[in-house]
Amino acid sequence: MDVLGRHEAGNYSPEDGILVVRDAGAGIGDDELSDNGAHPVGTMARSGRGWLYASGGDGPCVVHLQALEARPDDEDLDAWSDVVEVPYESLRGVVELSSLTTPGGDEHLRLREPGMYRVRVAHRLLPPSELPDDEDDLQPTDLWQLDFWHVDAVEPPQWFRRRRPPVAVPDPGWTSLLGFQEIEVANVVEWAGRADGMSVDEINTWGAAHYRGPNWLDQPLRSSQTRPGWPSVADIARQVGIGTLGTRGDLLPLYVALRILTFDGMRYVAIDDKPMAQDVLRLPGDVVTFLEASQAVRQFTAYAADLVSVALWGGTQQTVASLADRTLAGEDEVRATLRYAGDRKLLQVEQRSPDELVLTPQSRRLTH
Repeated sequence: MDVLGRHEAGNYSPEDGILVVRDAGAGIGDDELSDNGAHPVGTMARSGRGWLYASGGDGPCVVHLQALEARPDDEDLDAWSDVVEVPYESLRGVVELSSLTTPGGDEHLRLREPGMYRVRVAHRLLPPSELPDDEDDLQPTDLWQLDFWHVDAVEPPQWFRRRRPPVAVPDPGWTSLLGFQEIEVANVVEWAGRADGMSVDEINTWGAAHYRGPNWLDQPLRSSQTRPGWPSVADIARQVGIGTLGTRGDLLPLYVALRILTFDGMRYVAIDDKPMAQDVLRLPGDVVTFLEASQAVRQFTAYAADLVSVALWGGTQQTVASLADRTLAGEDEVRATLRYAGDRKLLQVEQRSPDELVLTPQSRRLTH
């Protein structure tokens, strides 16, 4: 495998969690294939005419860009946790590692010529042994490698590795229902606590260390304003047999009653598989409708963008089985996401026969 060019960035910070590669000097707004209302990166990466977006995450990354003579071997696929190949149409023949709002115009990687390319986007977490030696900077957590090679024909995106299932776990809806202040203590137990949870003293210690003041759980609870037609936190507490909520600490038994946390007499522990809020409580119909819609967005929006990308890049004629194979998904995940994409007007899904689907993006400016 001949390497024609290479660019490395040891501490790249994704803007809004999106890693951006675009044609060098391309103005913001050249993204024709992104004009379809779909999630910008899908479950991993999306691409178009002079742009590629990937789910770069929160922290700094190590990024390698390579121009290759031909498609790389498949021997090293197992070294990566996430791998997808996507088309990339270069109008300038040179690309830059950029950001969403401030393209720099730097020529980071020269491709062979303007035209169609295939890009293998590969990702894995960085183990401590591979971290840079400079301890003054925030340490990178992820490694991305993007390999470009020229192609004569466009092929739709193809997934080879996935670290997570394409359809996400739905949001159970507790933040929407309770409000930020009323869910904050439960979030602290889940995100700041150890696997065996947190005691009351440890929660108070966390609060003091994070500018909530001393004896955080003894502070008065100032309830957020309830949306019209939605139950208040006091209404919710009464449904599950919890009395007056006077302090933040009074929220802890409420969390246990709602099956958000467990309590063994000493420590509160977050429940991983939380129930849907509408399955625990009696809620007005419009509230249930809102929660179910929000849960569907969390569950299907990223994978729906993957299916939109397949259709946009020429993969309009499919079967459920071929989509499942191309995107490394289960057939039930494909069916559910196609329904979501149709409801959201991202795709028009036509059933030509029991085994044949025709996918038409609802908004498309570029065809192949």
